[in-house]
Amino acid sequence: MLGYFKKRVSKNIITTIIVCAVLIVIAMCVSKFNFIKYLTGPTKADMMKPMSELEGKYVTFDADFVMANYIRTSTQTTRNGVKVGSPTLTSLGYIVITYDKSGNDARYHYFGIVVPAKNEKDLDKLSKDFVDYLNGGLVPASYHFTGSVRKIKSDEIKYWNQMVGEIKEAGFDMSYLEAYTVDYDMIGTSSKFLVIICFWGMLVVLLYAIFHVIMSMLSFNAPIKKFIASNPGQSMEKLDASFANATQISPDVFVSADYVYYRKGGKVYVVALADVVWAYVYTYKGTNYLRLYGVNGKIIAAPAVPAAAAAVKEIAQLAPHCVCGYNAELNKMYTKNLSAFLGLKYYPVRQAQRNQTPTGTSFEMDVDGTLRPVDTEANTAAPAQGEAMQPVYTPGSDELEKELSAMLKGTSESASEAAETTAAEAVETATEAVETATDAVAEVKEKSPYDLDFTPIDTDLDIK
Repeated sequence: MLGYFKKRVSKNIITTIIVCAVLIVIAMCVSKFNFIKYLTGPTKADMMKPMSELEGKYVTFDADFVMANYIRTSTQTTRNGVKVGSPTLTSLGYIVITYDKSGNDARYHYFGIVVPAKNEKDLDKLSKDFVDYLNGGLVPASYHFTGSVRKIKSDEIKYWNQMVGEIKEAGFDMSYLEAYTVDYDMIGTSSKFLVIICFWGMLVVLLYAIFHVIMSMLSFNAPIKKFIASNPGQSMEKLDASFANATQISPDVFVSADYVYYRKGGKVYVVALADVVWAYVYTYKGTNYLRLYGVNGKIIAAPAVPAAAAAVKEIAQLAPHCVCGYNAELNKMYTKNLSAFLGLKYYPVRQAQRNQTPTGTSFEMDVDGTLRPVDTEANTAAPAQGEAMQPVYTPGSDELEKELSAMLKGTSESASEAAETTAAEAVETATEAVETATDAVAEVKEKSPYDLDFTPIDTDLDIK
């Protein structure tokens, strides 16, 4: 058994690695591999070089002078095409100067920078200090900046040319001017936000792949060991023997006369069929789940199984004590009156198994939610060929009316017979079941027709 599932887990590991590798490659391509520049950091650049040589590079440098603001970028919130509130300033563009200090022939290089809106006060002060410097004031402080070099965009060029014209009119010789800017919001040729998201996404995917592989290799059979340790009388030999005769529902789900085996992710689980008192198919966002509930009033398993209906059918044949199928009344009974729910099948079957003799009439809930009086002796065996319970979820209205009448008639007859023929314990159990079922029928009758609700309340699928 473990050998089979170990191969399945190995395939799951390989699939996980391939998927993670594909995701990482996609993230690399989306970020245009600029995450490498993010990792290595910006390079100290010589801003006296032609900007065409620096285009697309992630650089850091000191601007000697900040001249003037040439563009302000803001965002405007709109609802149904109507502007809401005031525009929000997001970034600003300034023309800056660096100059060659290596020789007597001073050369001034003009280009732009784009800074975040929060730096507006600092840049405006440096721009004012530059004007004061031209009028005989102190030399202003340089401005340290980091970003990626790009060309002035088409929607920015109008404002760029306008400011350049004003500067030239003021008498500045801008012979070494280039229509490039250093953008703080870019790393290489990609948005900084996109690069950071892709990088951390790749890191998370990589760590997940490593963790999944390690945990799958070290603890794929941990749930099996826990099951054996917490259930005296269970052993690996017994699990293997039962698995040899199990019915395969899917490559990862098997049902035997004693157990339900299934794989979830990188782990293998087993559930004793004797502990299951309710089984049904739960569909969520197009995925079928086999839900198994225990005698303790809690869900004990919910593996995703495409052929979950086949699993319910198999359980119905192998476990006569288990209610198979779902409706709102069953859900209400299980969550509000567990004892009555167990009286439907679990108590009568267990009593009959202890006595090994007919104990009169008990009650059986079909997969479509119909309560029927049945012979307990017959109830101890699997349904006959052709009479196996089917997980029917959408019966017609005529069928429902017919079954509702049978429920009412069968309930009263079975209550009388049980009171006369069963022992004190069986009498108390059957009577409680009849009373609860009668109340449920009365409520259903008011709703007319027999209202089936296929949306379970409990949606917790994380089964430990």
